[in-house]
Amino acid sequence: MDSRGGKITVALIVVCVLVGGGYVAYAALGPGETSTDASPSAAASSSDVAVMVRAVDPANPALNGGVFVVEDGKVRRRSEDLACERVYYAAGHGICMGVAASGVDYTASVFDDELRPQHSIRLTGLPSRARVSADGRYGAMTVFVSGDAYLSTPTAFSTRTYLLDMKSGETIGQLEQFDVSKDGARFDSVDFNFWGITFDPGDSDRFYATLGTGDHHYLVEGSVGGREVRVLRDGVECPSLSPDGKRIAFKSRIEGTNRWRLHVLDLATLGDHPVAEERSIDDQAEWLDADTLVYSNGINVYAVAADGDGEPALLIRDATSPVAMGN
Repeated sequence: MDSRGGKITVALIVVCVLVGGGYVAYAALGPGETSTDASPSAAASSSDVAVMVRAVDPANPALNGGVFVVEDGKVRRRSEDLACERVYYAAGHGICMGVAASGVDYTASVFDDELRPQHSIRLTGLPSRARVSADGRYGAMTVFVSGDAYLSTPTAFSTRTYLLDMKSGETIGQLEQFDVSKDGARFDSVDFNFWGITFDPGDSDRFYATLGTGDHHYLVEGSVGGREVRVLRDGVECPSLSPDGKRIAFKSRIEGTNRWRLHVLDLATLGDHPVAEERSIDDQAEWLDADTLVYSNGINVYAVAADGDGEPALLIRDATSPVAMGN
């Protein structure tokens, strides 16, 4: 492993990288105690865009759920074969990160446009984030891992972020092994961790992600083929590119707390503004369309205007991991 391969301090792991209390609960439950009985329901607010979601049990959102699509207020189950902690889909290719058939390990399924599993990938830790490029060429997965020798306790977590060839299901790179530059110079540290990849919709070789090191959460831009990333600015977690590739929705940490506000960043200026959602949202937001974000608070799925106006609208109850099918 690279000298910095996923190394991170316990403080950064607990405060900055873990995706909220849901994953703490999930880790405590263990794979053998998950369930696939949950089913989502459409709320009064509706969208013209179909949304794929992972259903959750309202009594315990940490439990596994099946894959459903909600469109025009109607809910339909898309697969009896998939049960996911994270799901993402684009251009006929998808990733489902969940529990292996053994019940004691974690796995990812690469599935086709009929949601039939095509490839299985053994995961090295707890599922965290998943994305697929708009053309279906590449996929990305982040997992939490524990027990690394450099961590101060065996239960502390670090991350691994992998890039996939969606056609073959093969791993083509690990972000922790990419070259990093900052201000035109090589940038390296033993506590580098990456998470939250988002692909450029117009060029799947280009991606953005978060690089965590010390107390910083840098937005980085990278190249799959070039195996390199460069730092753009600080204070950006879980980026998500807009359909036009010009804006990024992200989590902005509220200083001194373990809470976040959703913001939108202009890539041309690197300036940003908050959206109207005032609750702490620990999610990698998705763009429902060119003007609207969709995201989960861990129990339900909401939408909010990207320009900061209006107020959040409840879209889908008992669901997480929303994927806009119209992008």
